[in-house]
Amino acid sequence: MKMNPTTSSSGVATLDKKNLGRITQIIGLVLDVAFPPGKMPKIYNALVVKGRDTVGQPINVTCEVQQ
Repeated sequence: MKMNPTTSSSGVATLDKKNLGRITQIIGLVLDVAFPPGKMPKIYNALVVKGRDTVGQPINVTCEVQQ
């Protein structure tokens, strides 16, 4: 049986339990990230940005939440 990595055994999506946001704008070293209501991380928390570069290699960048 193949399980979807984004769901737990109860079928509840584990991604729903995380504070996931979307980058809306990048200006220099500043990222603007939009989060769903009530999911905004606290100031000075780490924000991990995951993605892939142009050749498909994984990218993980850790940022710090500021006001």
